[in-house]
Amino acid sequence: MIETHEEKYSDVYGDYLLLPIEVDTLAKLKISESINTESGEVTSSPYLSPSNLESRLKKTDIIIAPDGTVVYPQSLYLVSKLRGEGKVKDTGPIAKGLLAFTRYLDSTHHYQTDEYGVEIPREYLTYKTLSRYEEEGAPWRFAQFLLANCNNIEGANGDEAFSLSTARSYMSAVIGFYKWMQKNGYIKNDDQNIVTHYTTGTVHQGLNQHDMLAHTKSGANRTYETSNIMREFPKKENTPAHKKLKPMPPEHKTLFNEHVTSLPKATGLIFRLCVEAGLRIDEAIHFPAHDIGNADYSDLDAVPVKITHTKGSKARTVEIPIELYEELEIHKESHAQLKNLNKRNELIQAGSEMDTIEYLFLSNKGEPYSANTLETHFSNFRKQIREVDSSWYYRIHDLRSTFATHWLWEESKERNVSYDYLMDELAVLMGHASTSTTEKYIKFMNKLDDQIDIAKAKNRKMNGGWS
Repeated sequence: MIETHEEKYSDVYGDYLLLPIEVDTLAKLKISESINTESGEVTSSPYLSPSNLESRLKKTDIIIAPDGTVVYPQSLYLVSKLRGEGKVKDTGPIAKGLLAFTRYLDSTHHYQTDEYGVEIPREYLTYKTLSRYEEEGAPWRFAQFLLANCNNIEGANGDEAFSLSTARSYMSAVIGFYKWMQKNGYIKNDDQNIVTHYTTGTVHQGLNQHDMLAHTKSGANRTYETSNIMREFPKKENTPAHKKLKPMPPEHKTLFNEHVTSLPKATGLIFRLCVEAGLRIDEAIHFPAHDIGNADYSDLDAVPVKITHTKGSKARTVEIPIELYEELEIHKESHAQLKNLNKRNELIQAGSEMDTIEYLFLSNKGEPYSANTLETHFSNFRKQIREVDSSWYYRIHDLRSTFATHWLWEESKERNVSYDYLMDELAVLMGHASTSTTEKYIKFMNKLDDQIDIAKAKNRKMNGGWS
């Protein structure tokens, strides 16, 4: 038995999406019989009998196509991971991997060009695309796509900017999906339908010298299996943390500000909170409404607001620029927000919603926006800007690094202090438990300044600034 929490996605987004659902993992298929009193014919009808055990309701995601239909067998695999052998507590990482795989397969059905503008022949890959050579199969092709789009692998030139750990996680999810399909007969498992070849290795496990009974034991060997596909991925990331950052330079931030007004009001405000106040996307989605509009802050440049829905659940105070804060006040009193708030209160009173916090951004169902919805909006937003400037390619997490780097630049110039001097203050604004996390932003800005100084020196030399 499956219960969805959001309305069916329509083709308005034009992309594959994840839809959160609840599954009754102990529901049973039963058969009811009815007899036609005139003919005496017996008709059997199957139906799903719920277990009515709340503890057996488990959450997962399924994949929805642009036309609103459920994508099989990927979605069936995600549901299968909730119980039985190999079950997992959180299907989220697997769902994201299969979503990326599904989008990749779909991309091979549409018009694309290479970096020189030459059309790439359409291959029309599906999950069934396999042959006797693993390099020709859809899984291997997806692996090459991930590697081409890793932001920390030398020679990668794609647009997606996956981290190596994310790419490995996505590929591992896809291989697990294929193992499940082979086991259950969804795809053939023979020498004409090779997913990948495996190499078996052995690791010798040494004895624990502190074990009092070590003399009674012998060293054990652990056997492991590695696929050729996973061997394609480097084991370690070779890029320092500060080099992974991709904040917007001033000209790209200007494009962001010009186009963000085209988004639905609430969505645009959420993205601006990330750029202008350094909130994580989940923090912006769960931004509290309680203190908004309760006092006059018109004499301030930035308004301090306490947020409690944070990473690590440690409350912190963020600074909202006064212009943005005033827009938050207007949104709080808008007809749409008040209407959605009434729906939320109805859910709370009915006992179907246990979280009683009043959030500033609510969907038309009275619930906070999902991260998947925001990702979709941002994807379309990015496409819109890239029609003007094709080099504008950022992801949602780049909004937060944009805040950090611009804040360091502005504060350093205004106070005439080094970036290192500002590290503790930035760590508090960003909600970092340790300044070691903040350090990557400092290194990024110091490196940027070095590059600017070198460029200025070259210009002076070209213009005869020194002999």
